[in-house]
Amino acid sequence: MDWTGKGWRQYQAMLLLLTLSAYPVCPALGRDRLENLKDPNYWIQLCMLLAKSKPVDALPACERAIELRPGDPKLWAQYGALQLGQKQYPEAIASLEQAIKRQPKNSQVLSDQCLAWAELGETETAIATCEKALKLNVNWGERSPVVAQHRRSSIIDQPEVYQESIKFYDEALKKLPKDSLTLVYRCEALAKVGEFRAAIDSCEQALNGNGNWGGETPTLAWSNRGFAYRSLNELEPAVQSLDRALQLNPNQAPTWLQQGTTLRQLKRPNEALIAYTRAIELQPNSSQALLGQCIVLNQLQQLDSAIAACKKAIAADGNWTPADIAQAWNQQSLALTKLGKLEEALAAADRGVGMRPDWAEIWNTRAVVLWYLKRTDEALVSVQQALKLNPDDAQAWANQGRIWRSLDQLDNALIAYGEALKRNSQDATVWANQSAVQWLLGDPNAALASANRAIAVNPKLGLAWQNHAIALVALKQYTEAQKSYEQAITWDKTNADSWAGFGVVLLQLRQYDKAQQALQTAISLNPNQAIAQQALKSLTEWQKQQSQKFPKK
Repeated sequence: MDWTGKGWRQYQAMLLLLTLSAYPVCPALGRDRLENLKDPNYWIQLCMLLAKSKPVDALPACERAIELRPGDPKLWAQYGALQLGQKQYPEAIASLEQAIKRQPKNSQVLSDQCLAWAELGETETAIATCEKALKLNVNWGERSPVVAQHRRSSIIDQPEVYQESIKFYDEALKKLPKDSLTLVYRCEALAKVGEFRAAIDSCEQALNGNGNWGGETPTLAWSNRGFAYRSLNELEPAVQSLDRALQLNPNQAPTWLQQGTTLRQLKRPNEALIAYTRAIELQPNSSQALLGQCIVLNQLQQLDSAIAACKKAIAADGNWTPADIAQAWNQQSLALTKLGKLEEALAAADRGVGMRPDWAEIWNTRAVVLWYLKRTDEALVSVQQALKLNPDDAQAWANQGRIWRSLDQLDNALIAYGEALKRNSQDATVWANQSAVQWLLGDPNAALASANRAIAVNPKLGLAWQNHAIALVALKQYTEAQKSYEQAITWDKTNADSWAGFGVVLLQLRQYDKAQQALQTAISLNPNQAIAQQALKSLTEWQKQQSQKFPKK
């Protein structure tokens, strides 16, 4: 070995590593034995070597080195960087300031100071410090200029700044075209300005790049790739990307939140609930995660839990938009309506309207509550406001049809149902309700056609089979009507109206014993079912007359 120059330095480093490895259980042991050693070079080398392998153990070594050589800006910079890595932000800023005093033109130190200020929430100071680092553009050390540019743009969070950053990253990539860190930051900036395809491509290049992630990890690439796919409404690849991100780092609450929302959009509420719950475990005060949990709990009919989650969301960190707050009140109103707590539901809907009066959905929810409260005129005004704000809301048109029907405005109801079906032809309930209106208007053939459409969309919808049977009865096709009522009862055994209709059809077919059983079932389910009462009374009287005419011997 060359015992001079580089060879001697390599030997010293190797000897130092051997010294460190001799005390693997307690690194402090070696320091205790050498605490009186006043050779600054030893402590400097120990500080630098441990900084990469054991950053926590490097701190005391760096402190001893600074005691012996307080004027060394590199030592202060290394010490500050270590404190930054350990999330000791105020201490890091103070140490880095000492480095700047001794070497004012040092972009690496300024960049680290910018990161620390940002973590402390001092955004203006952080931006100014990052901008100073970029303007100086000297002595970056191990810190890449793209880190300062990235932090500046993420703090300002404006489209024009992200556009500037994209240009900055493009210039950097001319020198290092496969730099993973630059490519992943470029991916993030592209996603922020809505260039999602380009963002996906940049994230994939980062994953296939040179493996230089700086202080980041491939998790950032997978997460941003997932966000871009989700923004393109390509939900399956979004889920796959977010899964990869979570495999690499399962402790990222924002990624779990994204995953929950994506799964909810895919109508996979049970999986979405798991994702939202994990996000809340990591970040218990997240209004967004709690709101997502509330929404899927509502979908899963866990209504009391949904209300509790939405209340927690409103009282949590408030890191959401006015639209989110209105949605929290909207979800509470929906759950309270299903629980039959209509006055509370109306109060919640009114709060939502107050938060966001330009949001059609909350006006629509309010209309439904008012309809259940039999305040139909007010319900009509509310749903018309929803349609004024969003004329393409199929559900609002459907609700307007229901309200018009309650007001006995059947022609208007038919028009409203038609508008709903123009916008969503896959809503079986709307087809079934349209069938009922057509029957009431005296058009059983049209009613039968609409009921057929409802059954084609959802063959398990009891209401569709019920209205199908009603239309067949109007057409005097009793045998077919019997089959339809049997289907209606199969899918909804507690519907007193279906049992009553079934009983009447059986009377027409002279199946008296079965008819009597069906009518009695209807009355047991609803003692006020008028058709069943009348039909059963008529049947009882007829049976009495028959027994008098033909007494049993």
